[in-house]
Amino acid sequence: MIRLDHSVTTPVVALVLAVVLLAAAPLAAFAQDGGPLCQGLSVADCRRLENAFLATQRLAAVTVPAWSAELYLSAEGETVFFEARGSAALSLPPELTTLRDTFVAVETVTPRTLVLFLSEIDGATVQTMLSETLLAFVVDEAELETPDGLAAGSAAVLLKDATLYLNLPSPAGETTWFGQSLELTPDDLDEIDAALAGLRAGLLDPEVRRTFDVLGGLLLLQQGVAAVAQNHLTTTRLSDEIINARPMAVYTTSLNVRNLLADPALAPALLALIQEAAAQDPTLEPVEINQAQLRLLLLVLNLMLSEGSLTISYRVGLDDGYLYRLQAEGALEVDPSVFATDEDDPTDPVSLRFSFSLDLADFDAVDPALIETPEQFYPGEALDSFLIGTPAQVEQVLVVGQALDGELPADGGTHIYALPLEAGQAVTVSVESDRTLLLSAYDANAFLIDSLWSFARLPLSFVADTPGVYFITVEGSAAARYRITIAAG
Repeated sequence: MIRLDHSVTTPVVALVLAVVLLAAAPLAAFAQDGGPLCQGLSVADCRRLENAFLATQRLAAVTVPAWSAELYLSAEGETVFFEARGSAALSLPPELTTLRDTFVAVETVTPRTLVLFLSEIDGATVQTMLSETLLAFVVDEAELETPDGLAAGSAAVLLKDATLYLNLPSPAGETTWFGQSLELTPDDLDEIDAALAGLRAGLLDPEVRRTFDVLGGLLLLQQGVAAVAQNHLTTTRLSDEIINARPMAVYTTSLNVRNLLADPALAPALLALIQEAAAQDPTLEPVEINQAQLRLLLLVLNLMLSEGSLTISYRVGLDDGYLYRLQAEGALEVDPSVFATDEDDPTDPVSLRFSFSLDLADFDAVDPALIETPEQFYPGEALDSFLIGTPAQVEQVLVVGQALDGELPADGGTHIYALPLEAGQAVTVSVESDRTLLLSAYDANAFLIDSLWSFARLPLSFVADTPGVYFITVEGSAAARYRITIAAG
């Protein structure tokens, strides 16, 4: 369950702001001169693509009319499939974009540069950011299919006018809005100022400086691995397209994983990174592998790899230079049967496939007034008593006068049952098990009525205040067999 009371508001919002602030940093890596995106491009196309990422990095506002994601994983005869789609919008106040641009412009991050950066932030700055930042993220549809079953639903997060809204699904098939004001009290502001002062002082600790030195060394080694990978990245300009009446330059970047694994320069670069990382943790044993052994391991992996690819495509406006669409898809399939020598050795391939698509629009032209807030919503603290779920998660429909046997899996979980009731109908629910289980009842709006532990050996009784489908849940932390009984009165 999620609780959004006032005591956790400040750290939660600080985390959100930090994520928004640093979100542009990965884009900066793509925009470096001579970066991997330019491998195979002309000078003009290289500059166009670099400028597109730089322009996106510097945006203060943008909408995402559509995004989608898909993931498929198959291993040991079982599959997991996930897909989702939705939209988003973001508008940042000048205080936040200035801090973001200042941070991204720093070539070398040290404790002292972070102290200078944090010196520009105080409680009042945080309150201004909360009041003027607009963030909307909508999941129109999401579906997760696993060997344990199917779950599907929708959700939304909205930060506007210093209020955080959440829209969450319930097993009733409806979504419910929750809202929590993020207006900071004088005590909150003092607490933020004290926390920032403590953070600035802590960054000047010699141990922190040593950690930064270590991370800097690891970063250099990571860049060595990236330099090897860059030799196997190729960017090509494809035929131009017209999207929403705007001419687009189309680029695609491809990585051949098999060729990368076969590159003789990969083993020494990887080994140096592994050895340096292990040397920084005294609890770890020294890495007992040499370059020849690692090269052999990569060769074996390459032989088992029946498919390995990553393709990223970009669509850049020829008239304004903005990045309008970013798409990525990848595939990785390992065939262990290549080295199977015993009938018990695994032979089923391990397959991973994914895709992602992001459309961008309204560059620095987002009107917050067009993003509506919910007219009615429950207070944030009500989340603690709300049953989040989807109709697909309902195990079965219960009937008054019925007893039903159930079994939780090895790692425990929650079973949800639907119970149709008329207004004024009184019921008594009980659960029997040799394990400790939590029995709960929820009303037709999926809010908690009451709950009790099975060791109390007491029934849970309530009266339906409105007609509708109520919900009974049985929750445990480990495997358990149980019997649930629904009686009248």
